[in-house]
Amino acid sequence: MATSTLRKLSIATIGTAFITLGTVSTAEAGLINFDTDANGNPINAPSLFFDSTALTNLYAPLGVNFSGPGQLSGGSIIDQLGNFGVNALSGANFLAFNRGAILSNGGIPTDPETISFADPIIDFSIFASGGFVSNTFQVQAFDINNLLLGTSKINTAVGEWGQLNFSSSLGDVSKVVLTGTGAASFFVYDNLSFTPASKSVPEPGSLLGLVTFATFGATSLLKFKQQQKA
Repeated sequence: MATSTLRKLSIATIGTAFITLGTVSTAEAGLINFDTDANGNPINAPSLFFDSTALTNLYAPLGVNFSGPGQLSGGSIIDQLGNFGVNALSGANFLAFNRGAILSNGGIPTDPETISFADPIIDFSIFASGGFVSNTFQVQAFDINNLLLGTSKINTAVGEWGQLNFSSSLGDVSKVVLTGTGAASFFVYDNLSFTPASKSVPEPGSLLGLVTFATFGATSLLKFKQQQKA
């Protein structure tokens, strides 16, 4: 009876360890495609900057806020019918900039664009395009103390999207700053994704610990059975 009970407990322990291993190895990433708001409701975006305002706290429920270089200025969600020379990656909207345009409240849809995260993140990605012209883009990542953690840059061809991304090994990222560093005065971004530090994949050592724990359970069961036969 004792042997049977121990065998069941050991097998259950091993099974629990591997179930836990499968559960914690999945990271929960955030995605903003500018086609829906934080609650999943479709966004009916205008195609002209003059009919729009800068994106600010629309995605605050997701812990993400946007801001431009001035109180009224910054990128705006615009429909691809605004003729930027490239189609949106998903749906019809993207985050658009035009340094020579005016928003409905007098602001300017210009960069640099700061994206702040209520829950610090460990990686960030967004697609960028200059549309009718080739362009260069950069993302800078900062920690909660405004310390620069690193910079990533890409070049994009005419009519093409490029992926601008950053992964931090130095610390959690509290904000990123996007800047079009080429000659183009108008450009767009789409499909922003990020992984909160609190929902990231565990370190390999943690996973190894789970496997070791499972192996220990199996070894204990084997030794017990050998002792019973002696």
